[in-house]
Amino acid sequence: MDRFITKFEEITLWQLSKESLFSLAKFVVDENYIHHQKVGDNKETYVEEYQMIFTEESIFFDYSSIVVAKDNAGSIVGSIRVMNWNLNPNTIPLMKLFGENLINKIKLKEEYEHIWHVGRFAVQKAYKDKVKLFKLLMLYAISPVFRHDRGVLLAEADEKLLRVMRAMKIDVQLLSEGKEYIGSKTIPMMVTKNGLSEFMLNNVAMAFDLRFDVEKTQLPERVKFKSRMQNYPFGYCDAIEAYRNSQVYKDNSIYQEYNDI
Repeated sequence: MDRFITKFEEITLWQLSKESLFSLAKFVVDENYIHHQKVGDNKETYVEEYQMIFTEESIFFDYSSIVVAKDNAGSIVGSIRVMNWNLNPNTIPLMKLFGENLINKIKLKEEYEHIWHVGRFAVQKAYKDKVKLFKLLMLYAISPVFRHDRGVLLAEADEKLLRVMRAMKIDVQLLSEGKEYIGSKTIPMMVTKNGLSEFMLNNVAMAFDLRFDVEKTQLPERVKFKSRMQNYPFGYCDAIEAYRNSQVYKDNSIYQEYNDI
């Protein structure tokens, strides 16, 4: 059974159970093709890609946390998965797609200590506020990084998503040229903890029971508000005090582009 995390406006967030992995695979594949206005070669193409993702995520499950957003009907409208690569002995999708020489895991661990892989990000094309849902899912995915002094995220993303991430002040570093993967050109990337900090501080109140006065453009102090029902997976946000005393600003420039995707 999926594990309830919290309710946010008209959606609920859940930590996906192993029994629900095929529904994740189907959602990710279907939405990738819909977003990029492509149709799979035939039914067999879809089935093969469903099975590929299902198999990979089954192998990674014990090292991962998968967060999905569901609408009032219980249908998935968004998904993201974060995996601890320090503990996972298996080859991550990034390396399968772009080769074992793309990065050196040993050197990366020496430099950043904690390595995470984020994948299976998808938002339903018909969903009315993709930007808000993107931010919410991303906050949960990157939160484990902020439990440690050092850390780095690895991921694959298409060109549209990369533009949105940069517009949201996520400091993405590309690792190589892109390749065709599940219906779109996919590019390997990494983001350090420092590269995630501005996005986290600007948006943390969405997910972690903090609020601030939106009339101000710079806010030196975040204020706790009455707790909602929460059930955080993967040790999220154990030290909320760490997010205090930071400046925040509002930036709506990315809304139109992403909601048009």
